[in-house]
Amino acid sequence: MNPFDRARIQAINARAKLIAACGEQYPISQQLIDVAEATLGIAIEWVSPDDYALGGADALLQRSMRTILIRDDVRQEAKAYLLAHELGHWYLDSPQPAPGTSTVSFIADPDDEADTTAATGNPSSTSAGSAVVEGYGAWERNELQANVFARELLLPRTAARALWSTGWRSRLIASHFLLPLEVVRQQLADALLLPDVPPVPPAPAHPPSDAQRLAAEAPEKFVNVVAGPGTGKTTTLVHRVAHLIASGVPANRILVMTFTNRAAQELVERLTAANVPNASQVWAGTFHSFGLELLRKHHLLFGLTPQIKIADALQQVRMMVDELPILQLEYFFRLSNPYDWLPDVLRIIHRLKEELVTPDEYAAVVRALPAVEPDVERERNDIVTLYRAYEAVLRREGWVDYPDLLVRPTVQARDDRPTLDAFLEQYDHVLVDEYQDVNHVMIEFVKKIGSPQRCLWVVGDIRQAIHHWRGASIQSLLKFDDAYVARGQAASIRRYSLDINRRSSPEILRLVERAGTDHVLQSLVPLDPVSPSRSGSGVMPALLHTQRDVQSSVIVTEITQCRAAGHSYGSQGIISSTNAQVDKLAQDIEAAGIPVLHLGELNQRAEVKEFMCLMQLLTQRSPGALLGLFRRANLRMPAADIEALTNQSKLGFNHQRGRWLSRPAPGLSTQGQQVVQVLSDLLEGATRSSRPWVFVCDLLFEKGFGLESLADKSAAAQINRLALWQFLYGVRNSDGVGSQATLSKFLVREDFRRYIGQRLAERALPPEAAAIDAVRLMTVHGSKGLEFDVVHMANVEKTKFGAEAPPRIDERQALLLPPEALHSTQAMRLQGEAIERNNLLYVGLSRAKDRLKVYGGTDAETIPDPLRDPSVIPASVARASAPVAATVSRVPTKPPVMMSFAALDGFMTCSLQYHYAHELSLPIEQELDVSIRARRAVLAGLEYFYRDGMKTDEAFLQAWGEKPLPTWEEDKMLMEHAWIAFNRGASWQPGSASYVHETTASVNGQAITMPWMLREASGDVIWLRTGVGLSAVARNVRPILENLGGRRCNRISIHSLVTGLSEDAVPSARASSTSVFKAIGALRGGERKATRGKHCNRCAYSTICAQRH
Repeated sequence: MNPFDRARIQAINARAKLIAACGEQYPISQQLIDVAEATLGIAIEWVSPDDYALGGADALLQRSMRTILIRDDVRQEAKAYLLAHELGHWYLDSPQPAPGTSTVSFIADPDDEADTTAATGNPSSTSAGSAVVEGYGAWERNELQANVFARELLLPRTAARALWSTGWRSRLIASHFLLPLEVVRQQLADALLLPDVPPVPPAPAHPPSDAQRLAAEAPEKFVNVVAGPGTGKTTTLVHRVAHLIASGVPANRILVMTFTNRAAQELVERLTAANVPNASQVWAGTFHSFGLELLRKHHLLFGLTPQIKIADALQQVRMMVDELPILQLEYFFRLSNPYDWLPDVLRIIHRLKEELVTPDEYAAVVRALPAVEPDVERERNDIVTLYRAYEAVLRREGWVDYPDLLVRPTVQARDDRPTLDAFLEQYDHVLVDEYQDVNHVMIEFVKKIGSPQRCLWVVGDIRQAIHHWRGASIQSLLKFDDAYVARGQAASIRRYSLDINRRSSPEILRLVERAGTDHVLQSLVPLDPVSPSRSGSGVMPALLHTQRDVQSSVIVTEITQCRAAGHSYGSQGIISSTNAQVDKLAQDIEAAGIPVLHLGELNQRAEVKEFMCLMQLLTQRSPGALLGLFRRANLRMPAADIEALTNQSKLGFNHQRGRWLSRPAPGLSTQGQQVVQVLSDLLEGATRSSRPWVFVCDLLFEKGFGLESLADKSAAAQINRLALWQFLYGVRNSDGVGSQATLSKFLVREDFRRYIGQRLAERALPPEAAAIDAVRLMTVHGSKGLEFDVVHMANVEKTKFGAEAPPRIDERQALLLPPEALHSTQAMRLQGEAIERNNLLYVGLSRAKDRLKVYGGTDAETIPDPLRDPSVIPASVARASAPVAATVSRVPTKPPVMMSFAALDGFMTCSLQYHYAHELSLPIEQELDVSIRARRAVLAGLEYFYRDGMKTDEAFLQAWGEKPLPTWEEDKMLMEHAWIAFNRGASWQPGSASYVHETTASVNGQAITMPWMLREASGDVIWLRTGVGLSAVARNVRPILENLGGRRCNRISIHSLVTGLSEDAVPSARASSTSVFKAIGALRGGERKATRGKHCNRCAYSTICAQRH
């Protein structure tokens, strides 16, 4: 159920009455206001903004007097919205008095493009389609619902869609109907970009089973409800709240902690639909939302402002980058790009914070551990330094991070409880959903919440604990009884277990039970028996052994067969272990013609890239973004014209950043001139300083860009529109603060986001997405709480799901974050990891209702033990034709007469990237960290030293001064580390190693230029580099050594000035078998294809990727 459906239904019904009174199908807002009093039976009073009754608000509902007060000095658009919003409270809120104020700070003059954000939430959170409910309690949740009601009352989605179809656009709709432009934009977004799903009232819940009823009515003070998959956990939670209220507990004394705001909203809606009195006054939300509300209401205590600034991952990294000049680091070298290593350090810091471990405590713990290698010790010391600096900058700048939402309230309650008593003691009953997923700080926070007589009721399943990797601890359930026995509460503790599975067929349930008993937990916590609620289907789960390269083809066949058996695409889900596996499966299955609902990284989707390219045309000096618009015939600029515009952009300011749209280069072709005209019309009025939200809204809802195929109701078209909806709200607040960025700043931030691996505005899909008939794909972690008629579980192997630990890939991480620093031991860590692997299998299998297909390798030994019993899951070998090899894209171009080794290396990484950089000569327009510029200065200084004979200090300082680099006073450590790197390179005396200018080599008939190097008297060569990866360079340089500068070089020594490491290479025995030789053949053959990899996150051409000229 869409959690906002009740608000939409009430608004539609109220509007129908108003329209009947108006006598018009599409009345303007003033007409609605004129008939509201008489039609709805509620008085409207227009009062002075300083009227005492308003109390500083813009509008107020006086329920007992059936009156709405509204300030009389606002524009008509604002009056309409304020009235509609308060009517939302009238229809939706519980009858008991509650705050009813509303603000309209997001309602702006339609001609004023200033950023406008609602005090009760930004448009993404208030959108009915959003389902990312950012409500932080009963009051905030009611405000969001009132926002939805107001929008639907003033401009229903059906009306927005109908007006659009007859040629009305957003600004015209807003001005004609006297509506806030933001309301119009949001309603058009939902109406045009989301599937048309009429709101429906919630279905009646199943009556509780005996076990559910007993758990819901449990009289004990501390209750632990074991709810296995499909046993009705949420239903039991609803009945528990209903029972408490029916027993006389005031609704506002009940606190329900969930792991998603959607779950909390749906809980309250189900209570409301069941006519539970005052259900909306139950505080239901996530742990972090509760912590955020506490920080907001006690902001002065924490040194914060009421508008809490939450730093996202990128904001955290950028703050720490700014702090580096004042830090003294031992391990991390300042010539290393901090965007490479800071995200990992911050993840460690977050884990420590969630364990309530301070920098000093971490330092003390690691000091007490056995000795480690010196570089590990130095890195630990740097983590302490960076942790202290991070906490200091957060407090100095008034920010909090995600862990702080729980850490700071918990620490304050621990150290000075009386300061928070008034807030924490509001609740007599604390209920916690998914208790198996709580981490240390959540457990400690729960202990601090509630009045002295509070009761704690938790529901969870230890076999569904799959978040050990992020700090969730099974100890929360294993030691639940012990925690309260220690408090002398043994007589008031009880464990309940739900015993009916309403989800899976008996055949599937047998397999799920096998995964639950053939489990490392079985001897410690035996699996509780569960009975199916339905009779057998006769369809057994199936294990299909497949070779890895044909697994996708096999899954495609099985999906097709299930669809033929009556299971729609939308009722089928594919589950795998990792995001990379899911991305690969989505790509393969979509290529086979099956619709897939997996948006992936929004900025890499073709329909989104077009909007990014239009932004880049206004923000970048070069017009290379034209290449990203080739899908559209009317925007397809001929190659010669792009070259002409690129050359023109080099002439200066007047020909850059879209200014050429008004003064195009002379000599453009007719087609080129037509493209310029189309773009000029499309981007009229926009500049690099435009706000992303306004820019995208105007493209969509004024120009209709991206909305050309609204009549196409295919799954693929609906998914494309859904991606645009997600992107639209992703650009709204993209900086972690809530403030708007310009197009230029937005694109810079998106570049850095990609670099650190953070996706654009990751958010849950709106409920309307459920109407799209497409196969769902997700990781096991992403499948929690979901169910499908058919589940395809892919890439199943022991290393991911078995009890035995696979080889540990990153031992260093375990040394940096030892279990002793996380209130654990090595034995407990290994136990937790083993339990999680078994749990992942249990959770994945238990998502299936009617059919279950498991895909594993051809070697039976790699299959997890619970899947090796043919009486529970018959196995077969699935065969499929090998996937058709992708057609290699070829560009008709002449091979270069001469190419640099760097260009060749780029071609081997991604031949399409090489095409953009070296054949189309598109400039790289990315913001460089100062560390990269410092590296270049080091190499330039070394060349002055060896080539020109300058003294070391003079060479270094001259090169440093030639670059835009900070002084010693501005960044001592950067300059100090650069000097260290310089001296590593200057360690060869000019007499023992001579400077060799750029040399030429030949491989497979291709001339390759090498950068300057040093040659020793023996003839061996020394290559000084600032890159950190040496192995690939050493491997690729080997065929070049056979003919370097016209002679054979017997040995080259490659040195990284950043790491101080080196690696030697000798000539290849058979150059023709090397990757370099083959790459040159591909280069000459015209191969230009996009190669996926980590380098994609750093590519300057990401937006135009896969567009060839």
